[in-house]
Amino acid sequence: MTFTRLKTVTLLVTCALLALSFPGYVNCANNGKKGSQPAAPAAPLEPEAVIEEVNAKQLEKLLADKDYVAVFWYARSCVTCDKVLAELEKIDDDTDSFGVDFVKINDKRLAKQYGIKNFPALTYFREKEPIIYDGDLMDEEGVLDFLTSLEAMDLPDRIEEVNAKILQKIIEDTDFVAVLFCPDHETCPPRVMDKQQCRKCAKALQELENIDDEADQLGIGFVKIHDEALADEYNLGGLPALVYYRHQTPIIYEGELQREEDVLEWLVQNKSTGDEDDVIEDVTSKTLSTLISNIDNLVVLFYDHGNDDSMTVLEELEQIDDDCDKHGIQFVKIDDAKAAGDYGIDSIPAIVYFEKEIPNVYDGDLMDEEQILKWLLSQLERDEIEDVTDEMLDTMIKEGRVIAVLFYDNNDKKSQKVLEELENIDDECDALGITFVKIDNPEEAVEYGINKVPKLIYFEKGIPTIYEGNLEDEEKLLKWLTDQTSSDQIEDITDEMLDLIIEKMPHVAVLFYDKDQKKSQKILAELENIDDECDQNDIAFVKIDDDKEAKEWGIDEIPSIVLFERGIPHIYEGDLMKEDELLGWLVHQKRYSEIPEVTDEMKDKLVENTEHLAVIFYDKDDKQDMRILNELENIDDELEKEGIVIVRIDNAAEAKEYGLDHLPALIYFENKIPALYEGDLMNEDEVLEWLLVQKKTATIEEVTDEILVTLINEHEYVVVFFTGPCEPGETCDHTLNALETIDDELDEAGIIFVTTEDTGVAKKYNVKTYPRLVFFRNRDPLHFTGDLDDEDEVLAWITDDETLEIPGKIEEVNVKMLDKILAENDHVVVFFYAEGDKKAQKILNELENIDDECEEKDIDFVKTSDDDIDKEYDLPGLPALAFYRHKFRTIYTGDLMKEEEILEWVIDLHESTADVIESVDRKTLQVLINDVEHLAVFFYDDECETCSDILDELENIDDDTDKHGIQFVKSNDVKLAHEIGIFAFPALVYYETGVPIMYDGNLDSNQEVFNWILEQKADQSIELINREQLLEYIGTKDFLAVVFYKEDDPDSPRVLRHIELIDDEASEYGIYIVKMHDKLMAKKYGFRNPPGLTYFRKGKYINYDGDIDDEEEVLDWLTSPANMEMTDHIEQVNRKMFEKIRKNSDYVAVIFYSDECKQCPRVLAEVEHIDDEADKAGIDFVKIDDKLMAKEYGVFALPAIVFFKPTSKEPVIYAGDLYEEEQILTWLITQKDPSGDVIEDLEGERLVHLIEESGSIAVYFYADGCEQCTKVLEELENIDDDCDKHGITFVKTRDFSVADGYGVHEYPALVYFEGGIPNVFEGELSEEEEVLQWLITQKTEDRIELITRQMLETMVEETQYLAVYFLPPERKGKQPAFCRSFCSPSSLKESNLTTTTTKHSSSQFVQSYISRKRKRIQKQDKINCNICDQILEGLELIDDECDVFGIHMVKIQDPQLAKRYSIKTFPALVYFRNGNPLLFEGDLQNEQSVLEWLIDDDNRELADEIEEVNERMLDRLMAESTLLVVFFYDDDCAECEEILEELEEIDGEADMFGIDFVKIASMEAAKTYEIVNIPSLVYYRKQVPVLYDGDMHQHDKVITWLTSQDVFEIKNEIEEVNRKMLDKLLEENEFLSVFFYEHNHPDSIASLEKLENIDSETDNLDITFVKMADSRYAKKWGVTKLPAMVYFRRRFPSIYRGDLLSEDEVLEWLRKNRFRQPELNIFMYALIALALAFVVYTAFLLQCFKPAPPPPVQHPKQS
Repeated sequence: MTFTRLKTVTLLVTCALLALSFPGYVNCANNGKKGSQPAAPAAPLEPEAVIEEVNAKQLEKLLADKDYVAVFWYARSCVTCDKVLAELEKIDDDTDSFGVDFVKINDKRLAKQYGIKNFPALTYFREKEPIIYDGDLMDEEGVLDFLTSLEAMDLPDRIEEVNAKILQKIIEDTDFVAVLFCPDHETCPPRVMDKQQCRKCAKALQELENIDDEADQLGIGFVKIHDEALADEYNLGGLPALVYYRHQTPIIYEGELQREEDVLEWLVQNKSTGDEDDVIEDVTSKTLSTLISNIDNLVVLFYDHGNDDSMTVLEELEQIDDDCDKHGIQFVKIDDAKAAGDYGIDSIPAIVYFEKEIPNVYDGDLMDEEQILKWLLSQLERDEIEDVTDEMLDTMIKEGRVIAVLFYDNNDKKSQKVLEELENIDDECDALGITFVKIDNPEEAVEYGINKVPKLIYFEKGIPTIYEGNLEDEEKLLKWLTDQTSSDQIEDITDEMLDLIIEKMPHVAVLFYDKDQKKSQKILAELENIDDECDQNDIAFVKIDDDKEAKEWGIDEIPSIVLFERGIPHIYEGDLMKEDELLGWLVHQKRYSEIPEVTDEMKDKLVENTEHLAVIFYDKDDKQDMRILNELENIDDELEKEGIVIVRIDNAAEAKEYGLDHLPALIYFENKIPALYEGDLMNEDEVLEWLLVQKKTATIEEVTDEILVTLINEHEYVVVFFTGPCEPGETCDHTLNALETIDDELDEAGIIFVTTEDTGVAKKYNVKTYPRLVFFRNRDPLHFTGDLDDEDEVLAWITDDETLEIPGKIEEVNVKMLDKILAENDHVVVFFYAEGDKKAQKILNELENIDDECEEKDIDFVKTSDDDIDKEYDLPGLPALAFYRHKFRTIYTGDLMKEEEILEWVIDLHESTADVIESVDRKTLQVLINDVEHLAVFFYDDECETCSDILDELENIDDDTDKHGIQFVKSNDVKLAHEIGIFAFPALVYYETGVPIMYDGNLDSNQEVFNWILEQKADQSIELINREQLLEYIGTKDFLAVVFYKEDDPDSPRVLRHIELIDDEASEYGIYIVKMHDKLMAKKYGFRNPPGLTYFRKGKYINYDGDIDDEEEVLDWLTSPANMEMTDHIEQVNRKMFEKIRKNSDYVAVIFYSDECKQCPRVLAEVEHIDDEADKAGIDFVKIDDKLMAKEYGVFALPAIVFFKPTSKEPVIYAGDLYEEEQILTWLITQKDPSGDVIEDLEGERLVHLIEESGSIAVYFYADGCEQCTKVLEELENIDDDCDKHGITFVKTRDFSVADGYGVHEYPALVYFEGGIPNVFEGELSEEEEVLQWLITQKTEDRIELITRQMLETMVEETQYLAVYFLPPERKGKQPAFCRSFCSPSSLKESNLTTTTTKHSSSQFVQSYISRKRKRIQKQDKINCNICDQILEGLELIDDECDVFGIHMVKIQDPQLAKRYSIKTFPALVYFRNGNPLLFEGDLQNEQSVLEWLIDDDNRELADEIEEVNERMLDRLMAESTLLVVFFYDDDCAECEEILEELEEIDGEADMFGIDFVKIASMEAAKTYEIVNIPSLVYYRKQVPVLYDGDMHQHDKVITWLTSQDVFEIKNEIEEVNRKMLDKLLEENEFLSVFFYEHNHPDSIASLEKLENIDSETDNLDITFVKMADSRYAKKWGVTKLPAMVYFRRRFPSIYRGDLLSEDEVLEWLRKNRFRQPELNIFMYALIALALAFVVYTAFLLQCFKPAPPPPVQHPKQS
């Protein structure tokens, strides 16, 4: 009472909080705890719980530290944010108790990064993985349920960790939960695996992660918990242990946890055990797929719940379910027709037995359960090749499994003989990983090009290979199969297989070759080298030797490569001998979308098979065309997303066939119909828009004359609008726009509408004036003479029967036109035939004779030959003749060549009256269901004995149903009946506006059937109301559902019919449904375009946003307790509503009352005060006025409160004071959760054992009667959960003997034990935050620095070499879900010693260093750890050494940041070199390889950039690099930046010559290497320095100097060169000797030692001597075996054939080659001599025969 008074006084003082405060909000730490000590003085009032405000940095830190964080995003301008926040404040404490931190933040910029656009919003972070809550934020209980649900916690590929409270909730909420109990984190810290149970737990966890997803698919939740105390409560014994909760009943797994497949099978088996009724478990399609993949022996019953035969079979099979379980056979059932179809099951019910995923269909008597059991056991014992259906086979091939398929005929003797032989190798095939199956299906065999059986095909990754050997020799076949599994050859396929592979596989590379051609053989040998790489890139690689198939694809040159990308061909135009270039091209084509080049044959195939195709005709030699093509490449991706395939073709002749005189040009094909683009091809946006318009809208296609001729010849109905030359804005253009409006109607009728400006075809058909409209009907033209501007008149003329008919001919129609004719005409004769059938042509000639007679009787006569027309109209075969009367079909069964008999048959049917129920085919029935408002369908089976008698009875009411406007038909299409869910015959279904209702009465009584049909027709149960009635009902009805609809909408009857089906059931919940077609009222309630559904609850309305055609979904929505809740008061419900609430809620409190009860109003008023608190506690509170119902639950006096919970079948009746609401609330909460959340009390040996065994434990020592102890304990209770999160077990004890043993004599005291070693807390115990911080500090110790994202970004910019270890998201506080136990350091050391020696000279030093450091780690007694921590420990070993090399190593836990660096799996290591990242792809468990990778030159270097190094890295490079260039510079040097820019130009070229190029800005390093001037460039060849004294600003001179032979050569040593350097030496030297060798090869080493002795002698001979370790480059010069010597004289090679170990012989051979004068030179000298002689002789002749000069002309005076 003191506490209450104090609280009252405080509330009066703080009156501002009066409206928000309740007595239950203020509480002390030990209030309400059982067995508490004497009350302490009243504590000061605690502040009201509020959601903490954080900023962006605080939020990031919180996400890094906490596993589960709920973030409330709000904005200052948000009106509803405050209201929502007030609601969410109510669940803040609850979320804390579940280990969920709740914060709020006002940061719109950060919100956008997490996809938040509207405020308020809630994001739930599960180990940094966000999920946005999309429910009602005002429903705080819904939010709390979401935050604590298993679905919200679920993370892919991980088993989630939970605490005891969350586990209890999950067990209560989830039917099936598997829980892995592991030791406490104190016992098994993440980095310390020094106990057997810790290692077992880590290993079990790793294995069970593999089945987490499968368990989810099976509806089984999977979590883990580190709680030894909870495990002790269940008496689990040693940990780890697996407990399976089925409907909260625990089952302990006794098997080996490391065998995940056995665990999954056990979970599945136990999922169905424990039921009161032992039934076969029902599964979904997805679950079935998972079961088949994971259960070795599985039996599946495919059935239909609404089918009597299925249910009878099911009852029989229930009797053998237990027997199957005893033999290890899992039995399930599935009611899913689609799933049955996927497995090739046509008839239901059916049984399929799956053994290791291979199906076997039972074909015996399903009613004989003993025979079925015997068959199943025989399947279990017998080892034979399983039979599969074509669907099953397609599934197995699609999955890429390795299978051998025997195509056979069960009635063929040879097939039987082969089958007997092959049964002998079935087990061997299993051992090879090959699934062996057989199939008896001729059609499937033909698809794979098999015309004769038996035949065997081997499939690997979907690629088939046919076995050509003798199938009766099983040994040879087995050897062939063995070779196939190990062979890397490119598979040879047939043309049929190629078509299948192209159709079924996304990326297929096909080599068209000739096996007898030498070039093909040579190329094939090269391409075999890249087959595996293609597989790794998911590119199937096959070859085909078929000239005809090659020509079909337009391939004239053999061999050729074509890549098919989703059926679209790409031709490779490069050199097939360069396999690396080809591989690069294939991978590039797969990754990047480009417009493929095709041949004309390829284009024709694409037009035939592709619905939407754009073809660019161009000239690749025209630069303008190539520019346009480059522009169009920009829209390739957009077109692909829209489903439009775009290709290009360089073929002028093909372009002319389409009338294209000017290139480039674009033609769009839709269903083979072309349309010409006339816009600007350079404007890719305009092209894209035009193509999308063509695809999405029906437009009149623009064509050329050539295209038009093709269309007229190939299509039955073509309308052509001849415009002539037409400019925009002219009359023809306006007319064309008007005609666009009727294009859709013509498309629906199967009439093609095109336009053309060309006049060639127009002149041919006598078109003289433009514009003109001509209709071609089967190539026969008809000119339109009406008003072209009146599009309605044009449409009526085109679709008129007289226009469509051609006098004297039976019209050819397509499917669309046929449907139109059948819908609009009462009497139609249709001749169905196949194109090209000669017999059909003869029949047609005869039928032409009776066409006119049919027309006289007003009977339409048409013919059709569309593809698959027999399947479309469900015909027994072709040709066929059918007569349709009022859509009902009768097929002619006589002789089709006798036209007179046919005419007589047609006239008889036309004149007769139908007095029987019409029989309909599949196509007609579907039309009737869609078009006829009232339809009754009688489904029967020809094999049904009673069907004919029932049908005779029903014939009597056919006329009566007609009178009432009900169409009555019958159908014996069993397959169709199965498709709509009918499996038992006979059956009657009534359709009203397409909505079916099944008759479940007696079909023998036609009167009952007739009355039932009339009742269904007359059942208009939904009341039509007006505005006044609506307003009245809103005020008087508690629950009112209003259907708004359009009166003139053809879909409205169907919608209303769906709602009528649930009207009666809704009324049971007290929901009144009405309908209304008032548009203004619909608009008022949010429906601008009805139909729509509005739900009024006590005047408050909500709108339905689901599928209004799904009446079950509508009913669930209307009756949902969340939607039926009207006010904040206790809801009054009826019996039906209560049953719904009980199904949806775990905890329900009911107050039973009566209006006649005098006490009830007062009690109800009191109970209203605790409704909100009950809601917060997860208890639904309702009231019921129903005395009879109260008596059923044992309540005989009213009022009374009854509590329902899922753990108990019987409710608990409250026996306390009904006027004390606080007492009632306390009782309800206690009933819900009897256990309290306190620090566990331990004593004696149990406490001592926990201290010794636990890794981290905090013990609070206290004494009875100590007031300070009680106060401190209350404070420490607040951090108990936080300690759990950090893996610290917190216990308390009053055991003085234990305290004395640890030297504790004063109370209270806190001692932290880690590994059994105590540490006494010396701070202030009442400051719980200080205590928590101290405990966490004691628990954690990181050697490699843990950083945040901002720190990493700063370090990347500032640090030259940075290694970042990315931790998995689960790191915080517990071991990763996917980690596994690992071997001890000693074992690791032994395994590491087996690592092969690397080329680096530092390997021995690294091994020695790691060995020394490992010994120090071993002393820490960390024997074993999970893989993530083991890797971290390994990296700790090399951390110091990395520092020595200037590499800074850190760790980070940020999965979002990891994605930026393409990290998909954890843990991972990224190496930043001057800010450039490089992902480590090796073995992180081998720290030696990690260190060598980090300090390796190839990883250190950056492309096109001179690497900055530090002193340590430079020392190492000096020791390891044979050719090293160092640029010494100073950061303050003015000219250094300019020089660096010049030197950057040659960095890549230097790399090509094998020269390492680095820079260093360190004066200490310059002094060490005796560098006086800065900047300086020094070239070190094997540590011998050469200073560059030229101009460093001229990079050309620098690279020339670096690669010059004078600088390059090292005396008395043969220099090592690469390809680039060798090519340069060949250009610069007349005489060059190259020693080709292999690393670590004994012969090479021995030869090299000998040849080193003659290096100086070769220099004297002016022969440059080098060595090269490149076997592939050696092959270029004819070297096939290494080591070898090649001598180059002016680039002409000569191979030394002698003994390389004899250096004298080698030297003598070089000397002879050096001074040998080849005959070629003598010949050249002779030619020069002859040439000189010829010149001299010519000069002599010219001199000798020089003409005399003319006499001088005389002077006039002389003359």
